[in-house]
Amino acid sequence: MPATIKDIAKRLNISVSTVSYALNGGPRQVQESIRQKVLEVAKELDYRPNRLARSLVTRRSFCIGVIPAGRFINTMMSPYVQLCMNGIVNKAEELGYDVLLYTRYDQSQVDEMANTLLDGRTDGFICLSPPIGSKLIDLLADKKLPFVATSTIHHPQAICYNCDNEQGVRTAVSYLAEMGHTKIGHISGSAWLEDAQIREAAYRSEMSRLGLSIEPNWVQCGDFHHDFGGAALQRMMSGPNPPTAVFSANDEMGVGAIRSARQMGLNVPDDVSIVGFDDIPLSQYCQPSLTTVRQRVEDIGAAATIGLAALIEGKDNVCSTLFPTELVIRSSVAPLKQRSE
Repeated sequence: MPATIKDIAKRLNISVSTVSYALNGGPRQVQESIRQKVLEVAKELDYRPNRLARSLVTRRSFCIGVIPAGRFINTMMSPYVQLCMNGIVNKAEELGYDVLLYTRYDQSQVDEMANTLLDGRTDGFICLSPPIGSKLIDLLADKKLPFVATSTIHHPQAICYNCDNEQGVRTAVSYLAEMGHTKIGHISGSAWLEDAQIREAAYRSEMSRLGLSIEPNWVQCGDFHHDFGGAALQRMMSGPNPPTAVFSANDEMGVGAIRSARQMGLNVPDDVSIVGFDDIPLSQYCQPSLTTVRQRVEDIGAAATIGLAALIEGKDNVCSTLFPTELVIRSSVAPLKQRSE
């Protein structure tokens, strides 16, 4: 039969509550000498803590919840979600937290989610890429529940961890311009996500700064999905004045664009140069390998976990963080003068 805190208390001739406080770090302080004795006896008796009992004492579950942006169907197929979750899980383990992934609802189903989110199973929440105008964020803020987001969202109480989208887009577009390209198109992401809007706005701003015009057909939505990204490139390149280079708002769409270009009989980068965003693992293995803007997705997930843990512990020095990006040059871009005529 497994040892209990009563066995530890009996061995040391102290109260059960003192053992509980020593093992759980509170809520009352225990002399360090007594705490050490409790830990020694717990190890000797091979004591395994009862998580439910611990949560009753500490009023914490030591579990953080992760809420994906959209419906859970195929969510884990997203390279961004995979990398971000890896950063979250690794850091949560290091900090002593379990991770609960909410799979039944998307972030728009606030009324249905309310009871689930408030049932005490998790101490706080990481919202993956909340949609614009997310009512979930309002709910978490109104209930004063600890939460952070892994992308940009404009809410007075939202603490966000994200890459510097504007910096990354400026770097990508200016690099294409340096390669001699003046006709630069854009495959945009999901319109309901702030990151997609910021990246498109940054693309337009940088094109304007460079004195480059944008034809209407040069901006096509790919919805952050490889198939739709490929279709977006086909629409773009089928117009009367196709671009010579394309900036894709993520790598998935960029890879889809490379595939579609090949299907159209176009050579990348000789006929059209393509730059992505994210630097997912696939970007270096596709043919040609994808030049892209690297964002540190796993570091963002880890930082969000650290920030959430600090909020759970009542710390008030937690603030939003922007991570720098960097351009990774591979084979999908060529100078304009090297294009086949």
